Parts: sequence; C-alpha cells; structure tokens
Amino acid sequence: MMKRVFKFFLLAGVLLAVLALLGGTALWHQLSVQPDFSLSINGEDLDLQGLGAGHGFGDWLGAVIGLFVAGLVCAIVVPLALLLGLGLPLLIMGLVFGGLLLGVVSLGALLFSPILIIVLLLWLLLRRKPKANIAA
Repeated sequence: MMKRVFKFFLLAGVLLAVLALLGGTALWHQLSVQPDFSLSINGEDLDLQGLGAGHGFGDWLGAVIGLFVAGLVCAIVVPLALLLGLGLPLLIMGLVFGGLLLGVVSLGALLFSPILIIVLLLWLLLRRKPKANIAA
C-alpha cells in the first residue's frame, strides 16, 4: 500500500515540476515578444530579448552549471538543513521525555512492588482451578 502511495506522490511531484517548467517557459516566451512589456528587478530593467539569445556555448554551459548547483542545493542542502534544524531538536526532546517517562515508571514500580506482589499472590490463590476432565 505504502509503495503505491509513495510512487503516486513521486509521480505527482515530477509531473508538477514538468508543468511548472513548461508554464514558466511559455510565459517567458510570451512576455519576451511583447514590445511594451518590461521587467524591473531592483529598479533595473531586465532585457528579456537578450536573455533568450543564447549565441554562445558559454551561455549554455553557465545555464547547465547553474541548474546543476541548484539541483545539488535542493537535493542535499535543504534536506540536511531540515533534518538538523527540525529533526535533531525533536529527537533530543523525545529522548528527554522518554527518559523522564522511564524514570517515573521505574519509580512507580519500585514504590508499588509490595502491593503488586500481594495482588499477584491473591490472584493466584483466588482464581478458579481448572476442572479435570474425567474420561468415561
């Protein structure tokens, strides 16, 4: 069951990533042909026609290296940051609470052991004896 759920979520994630890539590409191409559209980042206009030129091998090499670095960051750095930032404190807190619970249960067993022995002996004495089957 979990294999199917994991495969479904993986397939849905890949499908959404491909749809986002196609949508971003279509949006970029549509906006780059509009003469009256300008994109301003930090007060500087970005030339969309110049971005899509790709005249040299260096442009493609830089894009591939940038995508590779971004993929490494998404695949390694983000999970490690989440693991160390969220998982480690939760693990420490769980171990502390588990130790406290173990201490409370151990102290309770130590304090109530005479009562438990008396109850066990009474139960053994007062329980019904199984009747032996008499063979005819």
